[in-house]
Amino acid sequence: MGKKNLLAKGACKPGAKLCGFTDSLSILNYAPKATRSFTLITQPKIISPLFHIKQMGASFFRAYSMCELVLRAVEFDDKMSQVYDALKNSLIIMDLMTADDEAASDKVLIKFQLFFLDYAGFSLNFDNCCHCAKRPGEILIYDADAGGLTCSRCAIGRRNTFDISGAAELIVELNKEADLNKIIAAGYSLNKTGAVLSLLKSHIKANLNISLNSGQGFV
Repeated sequence: MGKKNLLAKGACKPGAKLCGFTDSLSILNYAPKATRSFTLITQPKIISPLFHIKQMGASFFRAYSMCELVLRAVEFDDKMSQVYDALKNSLIIMDLMTADDEAASDKVLIKFQLFFLDYAGFSLNFDNCCHCAKRPGEILIYDADAGGLTCSRCAIGRRNTFDISGAAELIVELNKEADLNKIIAAGYSLNKTGAVLSLLKSHIKANLNISLNSGQGFV
C-alpha cells in the first residue's frame, strides 16, 4: 500500500474502456501490470464514482481538501493504510449526502482532519500552554506561529494569536463521538464549524508545514 504512479494507457481515446475509470475523484480497484518503464492499470472495477460530490460545490472542494492533505503527507510517509481507508470511507459517506445536506460535508472534513492529526501525532492539546506548559485560563488562545495553545501571559506580544474557546469546545465533543453519522446529524452552528476548520487549517500548517489550498474560500 502507498502512493502509486500508474499509467492508464489509452484512457483519453474516444470510447476507451479506461476513460470512465480514470475520472477525477473516483474510487476503484485495479490490477497493476508492470512493464519495463511504467506500471499500467488493468482490470479496473469502480467502487464508487462519487457522482454526488462532483455535482455539489462545497462538498467537491471539501473532498479535494481531504485528498490534498493526504497527497501532501505521502511526500513524507506513503505507508498510511489507516489514513487511506479513512479517506475512502469519508468520501463515500460524503457522496451519500443530497444537495440539501451540503453543509454536513464540513463535519466530514473536520472529523477526517482530526483523525489525520491524531494519526500523525499532532492532535490539538487544550490542557497546557505550548510555551510554558502551564494550564491555560478560561479563555483558550491559539498561537498560530508556534502551532499550539498559549496561556494569556505567554500570548503577550505575540501577533498571530486568536481565541479558540468555541472551536475547542466543539473539537472535544467531536473527539468523543466515533459515529460519523451522529456527527453529521448534529445541529452544530455554521460559525462553530467554520471556526474549527480555520483552527485546523492553521494547526496543520504550523505543525506539518502543509498549506491547504482546496476550498480555502469556504474556510
